[in-house]
Amino acid sequence: LIIDGKGKVVIDAGGKGSVINLDTDGATLRNLRLTNSGSSHNDIDSGVLVRGNFNVIKDNLIDNCLFGVDLQQSEFNVVRRNTISSKDVELGMRGDAVRLWYSFNNQITDNVIRHSRDMVVWYSRDNLIARNDARFGRYSLHFMYSQHNLIESNYYTHNSVGIFLMYSDGVVLRNNYVAHAIGPTGVGIGMKETSDIVMEN
Repeated sequence: LIIDGKGKVVIDAGGKGSVINLDTDGATLRNLRLTNSGSSHNDIDSGVLVRGNFNVIKDNLIDNCLFGVDLQQSEFNVVRRNTISSKDVELGMRGDAVRLWYSFNNQITDNVIRHSRDMVVWYSRDNLIARNDARFGRYSLHFMYSQHNLIESNYYTHNSVGIFLMYSDGVVLRNNYVAHAIGPTGVGIGMKETSDIVMEN
Protein backbone atom coordinates (compact mmCIF):
# COMPACT_ATOMS: atom_id res chain seq x y z
CA LEU A 1 0.00 0.00 0.00
CA ILE A 2 1.31 3.45 -0.99
CA ILE A 3 -0.44 6.66 0.08
CA ASP A 4 1.16 9.62 -1.71
CA GLY A 5 -0.35 13.05 -1.07
CA LYS A 6 1.96 14.69 -3.64
CA GLY A 7 2.17 17.69 -1.31
CA LYS A 8 -1.52 18.53 -1.80
CA VAL A 9 -3.36 16.33 0.71
CA VAL A 10 -4.16 17.24 4.33
CA ILE A 11 -5.41 14.62 6.77
CA ASP A 12 -6.90 16.33 9.84
CA ALA A 13 -7.80 14.22 12.89
CA GLY A 14 -10.16 16.90 14.19
CA GLY A 15 -8.44 17.01 17.58
CA LYS A 16 -9.23 13.41 18.46
CA GLY A 17 -6.97 10.34 18.46
CA SER A 18 -4.08 9.72 16.08
CA VAL A 19 -4.15 10.98 12.52
CA ILE A 20 -3.05 7.63 11.02
CA ASN A 21 -2.88 4.22 12.70
CA LEU A 22 -0.46 2.16 10.63
CA ASP A 23 -1.11 -1.41 11.77
CA THR A 24 0.36 -3.27 8.82
CA ASP A 25 3.62 -4.24 7.11
CA GLY A 26 5.20 -2.82 3.97
CA ALA A 27 3.19 0.40 3.60
CA THR A 28 4.47 3.81 2.47
CA LEU A 29 3.11 7.19 3.61
CA ARG A 30 4.62 10.16 1.80
CA ASN A 31 4.06 13.79 0.85
CA LEU A 32 1.15 14.27 3.28
CA ARG A 33 0.29 16.91 5.84
CA LEU A 34 -0.88 15.17 9.02
CA THR A 35 -2.36 17.55 11.57
CA ASN A 36 -4.51 18.14 14.63
CA SER A 37 -4.22 14.93 16.63
CA GLY A 38 -5.84 14.48 20.00
CA SER A 39 -4.10 15.49 23.24
CA SER A 40 -4.01 12.21 25.17
CA HIS A 41 -0.65 11.08 26.52
CA ASN A 42 -2.23 7.82 27.68
CA ASP A 43 -3.38 6.97 24.15
CA ILE A 44 -0.20 8.39 22.58
CA ASP A 45 -2.16 10.54 20.11
CA SER A 46 0.21 10.84 17.17
CA GLY A 47 0.65 11.92 13.60
CA VAL A 48 1.47 8.30 12.75
CA LEU A 49 1.03 5.41 15.19
CA VAL A 50 3.15 2.53 13.83
CA ARG A 51 2.48 -1.07 14.81
CA GLY A 52 4.14 -2.96 11.99
CA ASN A 53 7.32 -3.71 10.08
CA PHE A 54 9.01 -2.65 6.82
CA ASN A 55 6.98 0.58 6.53
CA VAL A 56 8.26 3.88 5.09
CA ILE A 57 7.11 7.25 6.43
CA LYS A 58 8.82 10.01 4.49
CA ASP A 59 8.53 13.59 3.25
CA ASN A 60 5.51 14.38 5.43
CA LEU A 61 4.62 17.51 7.40
CA ILE A 62 3.39 16.48 10.85
CA ASP A 63 2.18 19.47 12.85
CA ASN A 64 -0.12 20.20 15.79
CA CYS A 65 0.18 16.51 16.72
CA LEU A 66 0.96 15.64 20.34
CA PHE A 67 3.40 12.89 19.31
CA GLY A 68 4.95 12.77 15.86
CA VAL A 69 5.75 9.17 14.89
CA ASP A 70 5.34 6.45 17.51
CA LEU A 71 6.77 2.97 16.92
CA GLN A 72 5.99 0.13 19.32
CA GLN A 73 7.31 -3.40 18.79
CA SER A 74 7.98 -2.43 15.20
CA GLU A 75 11.00 -3.40 13.10
CA PHE A 76 12.78 -2.40 9.88
CA ASN A 77 10.79 0.81 9.42
CA VAL A 78 12.11 4.00 7.79
CA VAL A 79 11.18 7.47 9.10
CA ARG A 80 12.87 9.95 6.75
CA ARG A 81 12.75 13.62 5.78
CA ASN A 82 9.66 14.48 7.81
CA THR A 83 9.08 17.87 9.41
CA ILE A 84 7.63 17.32 12.89
CA SER A 85 6.28 19.64 15.59
CA SER A 86 4.08 19.09 18.63
CA LYS A 87 1.20 21.09 20.09
CA ASP A 88 1.65 24.64 21.34
CA VAL A 89 1.64 23.81 25.04
CA GLU A 90 4.22 23.84 27.85
CA LEU A 91 7.37 21.90 27.00
CA GLY A 92 6.75 19.11 29.51
CA MET A 93 3.21 18.58 28.19
CA ARG A 94 4.24 18.13 24.58
CA GLY A 95 4.70 14.70 23.08
CA ASP A 96 7.81 13.15 21.57
CA ALA A 97 8.72 13.81 17.96
CA VAL A 98 9.76 10.18 17.41
CA ARG A 99 9.30 7.41 19.95
CA LEU A 100 10.78 3.92 19.69
CA TRP A 101 9.55 1.34 22.21
CA TYR A 102 10.81 -2.25 21.95
CA SER A 103 11.57 -1.52 18.30
CA PHE A 104 14.58 -2.88 16.41
CA ASN A 105 16.47 -2.18 13.17
CA ASN A 106 14.68 1.04 12.27
CA GLN A 107 16.14 4.04 10.44
CA ILE A 108 15.27 7.53 11.70
CA THR A 109 17.03 9.89 9.30
CA ASP A 110 17.00 13.43 7.91
CA ASN A 111 14.01 14.67 9.92
CA VAL A 112 13.49 18.30 10.96
CA ILE A 113 12.07 18.56 14.49
CA ARG A 114 10.89 21.76 16.14
CA HIS A 115 9.15 22.48 19.47
CA SER A 116 8.54 18.85 20.41
CA ARG A 117 9.41 17.33 23.77
CA ASP A 118 11.92 14.50 23.18
CA MET A 119 13.04 11.83 20.78
CA VAL A 120 13.11 8.63 22.83
CA VAL A 121 14.67 5.23 22.22
CA TRP A 122 13.60 2.83 24.98
CA TYR A 123 14.21 -0.92 25.14
CA SER A 124 15.23 -0.76 21.48
CA ARG A 125 18.34 -1.95 19.64
CA ASP A 126 20.18 -1.83 16.32
CA ASN A 127 18.56 1.41 15.15
CA LEU A 128 20.15 4.14 13.03
CA ILE A 129 19.49 7.75 14.01
CA ALA A 130 21.25 10.02 11.56
CA ARG A 131 21.23 13.55 10.11
CA ASN A 132 18.24 14.75 12.11
CA ASP A 133 17.92 18.44 13.03
CA ALA A 134 16.16 19.00 16.39
CA ARG A 135 15.74 22.37 18.08
CA PHE A 136 13.73 24.03 20.89
CA GLY A 137 12.80 20.82 22.71
CA ARG A 138 13.70 19.10 25.95
CA TYR A 139 15.79 15.99 25.13
CA SER A 140 16.98 15.89 21.53
CA LEU A 141 17.60 12.20 22.10
CA HIS A 142 16.96 10.10 25.21
CA PHE A 143 18.00 6.46 25.52
CA MET A 144 16.82 4.01 28.17
CA TYR A 145 17.82 0.33 28.27
CA SER A 146 18.77 0.30 24.59
CA GLN A 147 21.73 -1.43 22.93
CA HIS A 148 23.86 -1.18 19.80
CA ASN A 149 22.34 1.92 18.25
CA LEU A 150 24.25 4.22 15.88
CA ILE A 151 23.81 7.98 16.38
CA GLU A 152 25.49 9.83 13.54
CA SER A 153 25.71 13.35 12.06
CA ASN A 154 22.74 14.83 13.91
CA TYR A 155 22.34 18.55 14.62
CA TYR A 156 20.96 19.28 18.09
CA THR A 157 20.80 22.84 19.35
CA HIS A 158 18.80 25.02 21.78
CA ASN A 159 17.36 22.05 23.67
CA SER A 160 17.51 21.46 27.42
CA VAL A 161 19.52 18.27 26.83
CA GLY A 162 21.34 17.18 23.69
CA ILE A 163 21.84 13.42 24.08
CA PHE A 164 21.31 11.42 27.28
CA LEU A 165 22.17 7.73 27.60
CA MET A 166 20.77 5.78 30.54
CA TYR A 167 21.38 2.07 31.17
CA SER A 168 22.30 1.63 27.51
CA ASP A 169 25.23 -0.30 26.07
CA GLY A 170 27.14 -0.48 22.82
CA VAL A 171 25.96 2.89 21.50
CA VAL A 172 28.10 4.67 18.89
CA LEU A 173 27.96 8.48 18.71
CA ARG A 174 29.71 9.84 15.63
CA ASN A 175 30.01 13.34 14.16
CA ASN A 176 27.06 14.87 16.01
CA TYR A 177 26.75 18.62 16.62
CA VAL A 178 25.32 19.43 20.07
CA ALA A 179 25.28 23.04 21.26
CA HIS A 180 23.50 25.73 23.30
CA ALA A 181 21.85 23.62 26.00
CA ILE A 182 19.09 25.70 27.58
CA GLY A 183 18.80 26.58 31.27
CA PRO A 184 20.98 26.10 34.36
CA THR A 185 20.58 22.31 34.20
CA GLY A 186 21.25 22.07 30.47
CA VAL A 187 23.43 19.15 29.34
CA GLY A 188 25.18 18.54 26.03
CA ILE A 189 25.81 14.79 26.33
CA GLY A 190 24.99 12.93 29.54
CA MET A 191 25.42 9.30 30.62
CA LYS A 192 24.25 7.16 33.51
CA GLU A 193 25.25 3.53 34.08
CA THR A 194 26.28 2.87 30.48
CA SER A 195 29.07 0.75 29.01
CA ASP A 196 30.83 0.20 25.70
CA ILE A 197 29.99 3.69 24.47
CA VAL A 198 31.98 4.87 21.45
CA MET A 199 32.26 8.62 20.76
CA GLU A 200 33.92 9.80 17.56
CA ASN A 201 34.37 13.21 15.90
